[in-house]
Amino acid sequence: MMKKMSTKRVFPAVTMAVGLALIAGCGGGGGEESGNGGGEEEAGGNDASGEGGLDGGDGEANNEGEEGDTHINLATASETGLYYPLGATLANFWSNEVDGVSSSSQSSNGSVQNMIFMAQGEADAGFVMGNILQDAYEGENGFEGEQYEDVRILAGVYPNYNHVVMRENAGIESIADIEGENFAPGATGSGTEIASQHILGAYDLTFDDINANFGAFPEATDLMRNNQVVGANINGGVPTSAVSEMISTANGVLTSIDDEQRQEMLDEYDFYIDETIPAGTYEGQEEDVHTTAMQNFIVADASMSDEVAYDITKAMWENIEDLHSSHETFQQFEIENFDEGSGDIPFHPGAEQYYEEEGLLD
Repeated sequence: MMKKMSTKRVFPAVTMAVGLALIAGCGGGGGEESGNGGGEEEAGGNDASGEGGLDGGDGEANNEGEEGDTHINLATASETGLYYPLGATLANFWSNEVDGVSSSSQSSNGSVQNMIFMAQGEADAGFVMGNILQDAYEGENGFEGEQYEDVRILAGVYPNYNHVVMRENAGIESIADIEGENFAPGATGSGTEIASQHILGAYDLTFDDINANFGAFPEATDLMRNNQVVGANINGGVPTSAVSEMISTANGVLTSIDDEQRQEMLDEYDFYIDETIPAGTYEGQEEDVHTTAMQNFIVADASMSDEVAYDITKAMWENIEDLHSSHETFQQFEIENFDEGSGDIPFHPGAEQYYEEEGLLD
C-alpha cells in the first residue's frame, strides 16, 4: 500500500487585490467563463457555463477510499463549469480503478483558483487553461510575486478555440477591419478577454482602437442580435453553443485569423496552438476556419509521488474510450496531443515515464 502524501506546506497567499480581481473574473456567465482563462467553457455542445459563481469551496467527494490510500483532491470549477463534471468523473474513476488511490473532486472558481488551491496545498491536482498555467508557473500577470514553480503537467486534454464571429451584413472582411468598430471581446477579466487582446495585438490593435463592449456570452449574443456590435470573440470548445446561437440568430459568420497573425500569436505565446474548425462544424459553415486555441491541462503538484502520477495518468489514457460515455468532452481527449501548448512547463516525472513507455517522448 502506498504511503499517504502530505500536501500541506507553507506558501504565500495570493494578494488580496490579485485574489479578488482574478477570482471575480472567474464569476459566472453564460458559456465561458467568465473567465479564469476560459478553460471551463462549454464544449461538445454542452451548455455548462464556464467557471461559474463565486462559491468555490468544498466539492463533491466521490469515494472516501480505504485507510492508507493516497488521496487525491482534484480541483475543478463551479457546478456550472465544464471542468466540474469531468473532474467528478475522473475522481470517481481513479478511486475505483487505481489501486491504492482514493480521490474526490473539489468545486472552485476555475483555473486561477485551482492554481491557488494547489499552491497552498489545498488540492493535489486540478484542471487549468494553458495561459493561466503559464502565468502561474512563471509568476506573471496576476501571479506576479506568487510564482507556483511546483506545478507539473499530467496531460494536455482538449483545446478551447478562439471563435471570431462577425455579423454577415456588417461589412467586415478581416479582423483588421474592426478598428473603430463596436466589438464584444469577452467579459472583463475573462479568458476570452485575454485571448481577444492577443488577437488584436497580432493586428497591431488594442482595445483603445475599438469600441469594446465587455460581457459574457449571453450579453455578446444579444449585442450581435441587436446590431450593436460588428462581432465577438468566443473562446470555447468545439462546438460551443454560444457560437451556434450567434450564427443561427444573429447572422454570425465565423472568421479566420489570418496566417501571418496566427503565426505571430504562436511565436509570442507558448500556450497557443494552430487549429482549424472544420467546415460543417456549425450550421451553414461551408469552409474551414483557421484560428488559434489554448489547451486545457490536468496538472498535479510536484509533491505527488511518481508512482501515483504514473498510475493515474496511465489509467486515464488506457481507459479513455470507457470514459467517452460519461461525458462527450472525453471524446476530445487524444493522447497524441498530450503536450501541445505546454511550452517549457515540466511534466510530472511519473506522467513523463508513461509517455516515454508509449513512445511519445524521445
